Amino acid sequence: MRYFFYILLGLLPSLIWLSFYLKKDKNPEPNSMILKVFFFGMLIAPVAIIFELALIWLLNPTTNPLDILSKISQNNFIGALLAATLIPALVEEYLKYFVVKLKVIKKSIFDEPTDAMIYCIIAALGFASVENLMILFKISFPNFGQALGVIGFRFLGATLLHILASAIVGYWLARGLLELKKRTKFILIGLALAIIFHSCYNYLILATFDNADYKLIFFSLIVILLISVALIVSFCFRKLKKQQSICKI
Repeated sequence: MRYFFYILLGLLPSLIWLSFYLKKDKNPEPNSMILKVFFFGMLIAPVAIIFELALIWLLNPTTNPLDILSKISQNNFIGALLAATLIPALVEEYLKYFVVKLKVIKKSIFDEPTDAMIYCIIAALGFASVENLMILFKISFPNFGQALGVIGFRFLGATLLHILASAIVGYWLARGLLELKKRTKFILIGLALAIIFHSCYNYLILATFDNADYKLIFFSLIVILLISVALIVSFCFRKLKKQQSICKI
């Protein structure tokens, strides 16, 4: 029974955010496509782990992959920083975008600029749901209340991070579809901005737990970062709504 509640709890943040963003879409997307993109967002989570471990291993090859992070952190600060911040951001943001590129862009239902942001967010929510499930099943919580607290924190933290980062990519993807000559440039800009944002969040999270004396300061910076980017994403969404209704795909 506990595992059943863990599954529901792990999916809950993504489902709440999904409901919130789908209500922003004036022309609702087909449920079958929403589920498909969400599902493929879930599937890329284990793929991301494999790629991240492979890239981290390249920083410091070792016979025991499970010791990679600890050995890097002991011998190479820059390597540890890259392994914990930039590499996860790089792999995860590209793979979430790849789901939309592979499964949505060429479809006839992809007919509005805001669809790019919506589907990127859906893929991100599928990805985040697997991360949440992994956290719950990896840590043996003594009671349901503590598990709920962790998920509550991730609802406003890591899950929101994935939403905002993918929304940034979605905005620039939409601009690329509206200005085909600049498509590649805009997509690269979107991915770069999302990776930088994601990396900054990762760094601040690490700093929060590694610096007890400055924990409140780093936590405040995380809140400021998330709120600031959320406001920017909201502005971008409103801006796309004013664009033409049919993307030049």
